[in-house]
Amino acid sequence: MTALPSRLAALAALSLAAASALAAPAEETLRLKFQAAGGDAAGSLQVQFIGYRDQRCPVNVQCITAGTAQALFWVQPSEGAGQVLTLTWPAAEPAKAGGYSLQLKSLEPRPNTRKPPNPADYEAVLTLHKLAGKP
Repeated sequence: MTALPSRLAALAALSLAAASALAAPAEETLRLKFQAAGGDAAGSLQVQFIGYRDQRCPVNVQCITAGTAQALFWVQPSEGAGQVLTLTWPAAEPAKAGGYSLQLKSLEPRPNTRKPPNPADYEAVLTLHKLAGKP
């Protein structure tokens, strides 16, 4: 009776595949419109885009420097206290919260002197990276 060991092996392989599918990825990209919220795939971190300061060079102007931008986020881990994080562009050191490091990858649209962006048009793109040893 070799059918039982092969069935057990198949069942073990399916269990391992299911566990892998349920595990959160080590790095995720999160796109948030201004005042919108989202979170990681595992549901252990919620992030809301709550504000911005945009001092970048407008797209229709030639500047000596690119300028800077900051995006503010309310970060709420599933366990523990929430906090406000300020992330900068160009990307600086990532901030840490709830077992993740968070980094601002982009903030759009860029300023324009002819037509200032509407706050509702802003979108922040973040990278969430799961820190080692954190559940």
